[in-house]
Order: sequence, then structure tokens, then C-alpha cells
Amino acid sequence: MKDNYVIEWAPFRLTDGVSEAALLAASEALQTEFISKQKGYVKRELAKTADGQWVDVIHWDSAESAEKAMQNAAENPICFKYFGLLVGPDHNDPSMTPLQEAVL
Repeated sequence: MKDNYVIEWAPFRLTDGVSEAALLAASEALQTEFISKQKGYVKRELAKTADGQWVDVIHWDSAESAEKAMQNAAENPICFKYFGLLVGPDHNDPSMTPLQEAVL
């Protein structure tokens, strides 16, 4: 494995009325049918905080791989289904800001 990689930190909340079970099913489909097939994918974690905020943490081998996967997601129906369950980040809340960071 390389000495550095990119972490994509994507916080979100569920859209009103969406169950955790629905999110987890859509997350599994996203993982197996899209993310794991992207070039440069290393690993993914989905976590939930005590206050109900979620975060997708995806590790990529490079910023280029992460960017290409985001471009591919913009055209993928499995991604659309998953993203439709989420409320995007509140840009006034620093804890909800999407982030990509190189890690050594």
C-alpha cells in the first residue's frame, strides 16, 4: 500500500421519514455495486453519531481517484438512490463540511 492516501469525509443526516434500515440497505448496494468497483478505492466506513448525524468515510489511493469516482457517481442510478435518502451538509455547521484530506 502507498504511504499516503485520500480520505473523503462526507457527513449527512437522513431525510425525514427515511429509516435506518432503508439507509443501510441502500448503503450496501452503493458499496457492492458502485464504490468497490471504482479505480483507486481502498475502503469505506459508515458511522453514526449519538445525535443522529452520519458520515461516510471513504479511503482512496489518490485525489484523482476520489475525483473520478465523484464524477462517475453523478451519472449512476445506485448513487442517486442513496443520495436521495440524505440531507446534504449544512455549510454553516463546520462539522458537516465535506472534506478530502491526504493522510501520511
